[in-house]
Amino acid sequence: MTVETLAVCSYPECTHPVEAPTPANPAPHYCAHPEHNALGAFRKFRAARQQRKEEKRLASEAKKAAKAGTDPAADLAADPAVAPAEKAMEAVRDGGEARDQLIALMSRLATDLPVYVEELAIITDSAAAETRIETVTKAAAQRTLAAEQRTALAEEAAETAIAELDEAKQGFKEETERIRRETAQQVADAEFVRAELERCRERVCQLEERLDTVREEADTARRERGDLALEIERHRVAHKA
Repeated sequence: MTVETLAVCSYPECTHPVEAPTPANPAPHYCAHPEHNALGAFRKFRAARQQRKEEKRLASEAKKAAKAGTDPAADLAADPAVAPAEKAMEAVRDGGEARDQLIALMSRLATDLPVYVEELAIITDSAAAETRIETVTKAAAQRTLAAEQRTALAEEAAETAIAELDEAKQGFKEETERIRRETAQQVADAEFVRAELERCRERVCQLEERLDTVREEADTARRERGDLALEIERHRVAHKA
């Protein structure tokens, strides 16, 4: 049974699997991280190389400073008797240092050579970089188009909402005006009814006063008729006597 091993992203120190192949990028070398591409990897390698160079430079300066502080050549130079021996030792030391520098250079070259090869592979992988850039550009264009479409839909919805709000405001204004007119008419009708009621009340008062007058006149007429009947009765009695 064969176990298929997934390809790992070529970005330094990244252990994620590469993206799935697409028609635009059938052989991807990097994962889905937006910064993991050929240009990003080149910058990462270049930064690492610069850091290694800086560390080696600082180590070399520290080593030179340590040698300058403990070198016995200054003590030997004060004694002329040991000058020939000093020169011989210095020649041996220079030869040893040259050999050490050559060995160190070869070791550094052997260490940096894979890095240079990787950087060269990344730089020369222009097709993959261009494909990646084109893919990113297309994705950005699609996102921009989607954003523009969402903006257009939002603007259309806002315009519709504003139109509906204006329509509702106009309807509310018309309804308020209608209610105001009806209320004014009802108030006018109530005032008219109140005035008619007041006039009826005054007419009733007048009729009550007239009725009281008629009653008084009837009472007066009744008393006068009674007096007249008594007077007639007295005349009749007197005439019989």
